[in-house]
Parts: sequence; structure tokens; C-alpha cells
Amino acid sequence: MYSPLLGIDWNYAVYLPVNYQLDTTTAYPVLYMLSGLYGNYRDFLTRMPSQAILDKEIQAAGPMIVIFVDGFNSFYINARHGMAMEDALICDLVPAMAERYRIQSGASHHAIGGIGMGGYGAARFVLRYPDIFAKGLLISPTVWERLKNTSPLRQHLHAFNDGQEPWSDRVYTSHFPTHDVHHRMTGLSFYIETSATDHTIPVHDVRDFATVLREAEIPVDYVQDETGTHGWAYWQPAVARAYRWLLGQ
Repeated sequence: MYSPLLGIDWNYAVYLPVNYQLDTTTAYPVLYMLSGLYGNYRDFLTRMPSQAILDKEIQAAGPMIVIFVDGFNSFYINARHGMAMEDALICDLVPAMAERYRIQSGASHHAIGGIGMGGYGAARFVLRYPDIFAKGLLISPTVWERLKNTSPLRQHLHAFNDGQEPWSDRVYTSHFPTHDVHHRMTGLSFYIETSATDHTIPVHDVRDFATVLREAEIPVDYVQDETGTHGWAYWQPAVARAYRWLLGQ
């Protein structure tokens, strides 16, 4: 689809329930899945058998539409020196998908999730736009309390550029999802899964993020694996568990 705010054709893929073409009147809940850093929407299709996993989970729990989204290494923010990804998703993508597919209206029928950077983006969208998204699926979310000084991302990533250095701690902190956490945010819930052996995002950073949500009385199902890494061998079963959680809500 063409995004006026990005000025480009924005690639995505969609999973439709088995009976979508047969029953032309039924509307369905929707899940947006955001791609991770240095990846794209096709990773959900080529790095894991998404259709087979969704067919299995939906057969047991009920149908939904899933839209796999490109993130362009943007962290899904409106970058001062980059793309306006936050506005593009809210103002371009979501309305276009609602027009193109039979999606149920109302935040309670809208979920958003992702892996790594996509999990970070999903957290921000649920907390900033609770009138649009009510549920978040965060798999290995890159919610660093502070990125290590030795991380190569400080030189290679420009989403949090302040005009002087590629990665600005000040800019990163100003966008951190917990800025949008408020008490009595009713109707929201999160599934958060990470691994104690993930060397990209420290497990205590993810655990602390979940704690902030719980302290604001936002329900969180937190799952901590003890052997997985920041990679697809772990993410494939983790994403399947997240789908199962969402369909059971």
C-alpha cells in the first residue's frame, strides 16, 4: 500500500482465516505483527511457518486476521531525522487495513505485537493509543533501560539521532514506552516473553518493564525462558505461545 506520510509503497503481508472468502459478511479481530531490527515483514513467513501455526491455533480457539508489517529499522517512532513511522502506522496503515479487510471495530478487537524492535513498537502503540489497541504481544522486546556503550547500534542505528550522534540516550529516553503508562488504564493487557540467556536485551530490563506495567495495574502475562537466544529458533515457539495467549483472551 502507498503511505502518504512515508512517501513510499509500504510492504505488508496478511493472513486471512480459512473461511474469509466463503463468508463475506463476518468481521474479525486483527493482530498487527511488527518486524524486528534488520528484518522485514517476510521474516514472519520465511523464518517460521506462520500460516501453519495460525491455522492450528485458530482451529482450536477462533479466527483472526494477522497483518505482518515492515519497520525499516525505525523503532516505529516519529524520528526527528528520519521516518514518521508512528504517524504512518496510525494514520495510513490502520485505516487502510480497516477499509481493505473486514476488521472488527473497537480497541478490544485490535492487538499489536512484534519481535525485538517490533515488541518495543508494539508496547508504545498500546500505551499511546489505548483507543486503538488493547492488547500487546512483546517477544524479546528491546526495552533497554540504557543501551551499552559498546553496542554497535550506537553507530549504526539512526532512529534516535539527535543531529549530532546516531544514537542519543536523551532521544531514546524521551520515546521510552513507560512515559505513556498511567494508572487505571483499563482494558489493556500484555503478553511479554523473553529469555534469561538473551544477550541482546538483558532479561532484567524486560522484567523491569513488565513490573512498571503491573504497578500501573495493567495485566501482564510474563514468560521467561531459560535457554533461548535472540533468534528465530526461540522466536518461532515464542510467537506461537503469544498467538495462543491472544486467542484465549
